[in-house]
Parts: sequence; C-alpha cells; structure tokens
Amino acid sequence: MQALLGTRTTGDLNLIAQVLMLVALWIGFYFARTKQIPKHRNMQTTVVLANLFLIAFVMVTSFYSFVIAGGTTSGTVATLMMAHGLLGLVAEIVGIYLILRMRTQLIPPRFRVRNFKLVMRSLITLWTLIVILGLGIYYFRYLAPRAGAGGTTLARLRQDAGGIALHAEEMQAAAQRGNLETAKRHAEHVINQIVGEKGADYGDLDKDGFLEDPGDGTGAINYLQQVRDEYAGGSNGAQVAAIAGQVREQMLKVVAASKTILQASDLRAIGPQVAEVATLSEQIGRGREQSVPHIASVLQLNPAAPTVTAENVPSAPNTVTVDMKDFAYAPESINVKRGTTVVFVNRDNAKHTVTEDGGKFNSEDIAAGKTYTLTFDEPGTFPYFCKFHGDKGGIDMAGKVVVEP
Repeated sequence: MQALLGTRTTGDLNLIAQVLMLVALWIGFYFARTKQIPKHRNMQTTVVLANLFLIAFVMVTSFYSFVIAGGTTSGTVATLMMAHGLLGLVAEIVGIYLILRMRTQLIPPRFRVRNFKLVMRSLITLWTLIVILGLGIYYFRYLAPRAGAGGTTLARLRQDAGGIALHAEEMQAAAQRGNLETAKRHAEHVINQIVGEKGADYGDLDKDGFLEDPGDGTGAINYLQQVRDEYAGGSNGAQVAAIAGQVREQMLKVVAASKTILQASDLRAIGPQVAEVATLSEQIGRGREQSVPHIASVLQLNPAAPTVTAENVPSAPNTVTVDMKDFAYAPESINVKRGTTVVFVNRDNAKHTVTEDGGKFNSEDIAAGKTYTLTFDEPGTFPYFCKFHGDKGGIDMAGKVVVEP
C-alpha cells in the first residue's frame, strides 16, 4: 500500500482535491438551481482556477513522468491517464470559456452559446466522469493488489532476502564508483524490499519520482514473521523464532543505516553505513548462521524458487526480441532500422527495468514473465540499463539499441 497520505503524498492530495472540487461543482450547481447566481458564479470560478493550478503543477508532471518519460503507453494506468488527460483538458477549456462568458464581454457574440444551461450541465457530467477516471488511476497505480512471488512463504522470504543482499552489493559498488545517486537508489530498494508497502518507511525514498521495490510489496520482514508464525507449533518452532528474532534485528539495522545513506550529501560521510548495510544484508540473505538460509536449514527445507513463465511474444515484421535473463540483456547490443519494435522479455525471477541513460524512456517495473514493448522511430544510439541491477554508462545489467536511418 503506497497511500493514502503515505509515501505518495502528492497523489493523495491531488485525489482529495479533485473530489473536493467535484463536490464544490455540485454545490455550485445547487446554487444555480436555487437562483443564487453570485454564489454559483464564485464557486464555479474558484473550482476552474484551482483545477488549472493542479493541471499545471501536478497532473502534467505525473503524466510526463509516467507516460512520456516512462515510455508507458499501454496498460490500465497509462490508458486511464491518457483518457483522463484528454477529457480533463476539454473540461478545463470549456470551464475557462464559461468563466469568461459569465464574468466578461471578451467572448465575441458569434461565439456565445445560446443554451448556457445545457453546456454547464454537460460540463459537470463530464467533470464527474473525469474524477471517476482519476479514482481508477489512483486505485490501479497505488492500491491494486500485486502478484506475489509465488511458492511457499519460506520461498518468498528467501527470494526477498537474496534480493536484499544483491541490492546491498549494488549499493556498495555504486559507492565505490563514487556514484551517490545510484547508491541512494539501491538504498531505496533495500528498505522497500524489507519493510513492504505497508511499512512507514516505504516509498520513493531517493526522491527521483519513481517508487522502486524489487519485491512483491509484502516485505521481507513481514514474510519473516509469517514463517515464524507458521512453524511456531512445530518441534523446531522455538529455534526458528530465535533465529527470526535475530534476523529481524539485522533487518532493522539495515533499514536505519540505509536511511542515513539516503540523507547524505557526501559519500565520504557514509562509508561506515554502506559497509554495515553490505555486511548485514549478506548475513541476512546468504549467511550460514542467524540468517534466512539458517531458518531453512533448521526446518530442513530448501524451497525452489518460483517458476517463471514468460508472456507470449507475437512474431511480427520489424520486431526484435531482447531477453532479460540471468540479470543481463540478451543480446546486449542490437542494431535495428528506424520503425523497429523491440520487445523486452523478463525471463528472470526478479523485477527489471529498461531505462534509457538520459531518461528518454523508462519502463518502470517489469515483473517476472512480463514484457515491455518500445518502437524506435528516431535514428540514434540509445544506451539503457536496469535500475534494479545496473547503472547508466554500461555498468552491470545494461544494453544498447542502435537505430539506423
């Protein structure tokens, strides 16, 4: 859960504002019906101007980051966003027209509508539909249930623990390269994968405009508690509980140190915290004692990682497939003609992204088995990387598309 009034405060406040403005519009409609015209005029004017402010400073930014910069034009959220944006633009233009018509003589006589009431009633109906679309965007972007990792609870815990160790490694490597921005990004990954979307510390912690969680949203610390509860009545329950308690303390220390890293402005000041996160995360995910593997060993269980079944990739002219497998893009570099569609297929049991080094496109999360499709219409060289397992500049999980004229 990323909201309400949690880590997506801007989205929360925008949603609340939209609902309040819709209520205000209907109150204004009531004023018109009861012949309280000055109150009606003032109410409708306030709403239209407030909405113009939200469009300029909130909605345009959100649309740009998700649809345009994110390169996301398919899927439920993107479809709702585009419909919401188009209808919202029409409604705002009509609203401004009505304000000018009510309050000024700026509208030439030939452009003045005759059936004023019909236009106003149509506008409030359209506005209601737009707010409903906004509620849909909010639900599917922030509240809709996400698919879990699959398998038993212990398997999910082991997968999260391994991911925490991996992202701590990535964070340490970024710090060693002198890249504070990337180190902070992986600190966000570590925290989100530990606390889960219901945790108080969950969110877009590096403030780059993208909430990134390598896990399934549950959180390793919550899976840890579930495993502890599941085996509490067994013969090894006490030992599992003791180990789980120690692992939990390690996770909390990792979160605390990672939060310090996220607040830093100088890498030299956070060397001890980076080392602490790397050491403790390695212990949590891969250690032989007082670790998640230790719990599995005590239970004499070695649950298999969930099987990944990739979506079917339809064959079509001018289409090239790039697999994301074993934490690499295959092929790593491709040369294509302008107009070629590239389908990125995630065959790993982990989330990946396809993010252009300069931000020209960004897939956001591509879950295991899912695909991301992008058509290259302009010639040029487009280096890209996975925000979870690589970095710009061709580091680790990275690739390149060369589009020929």
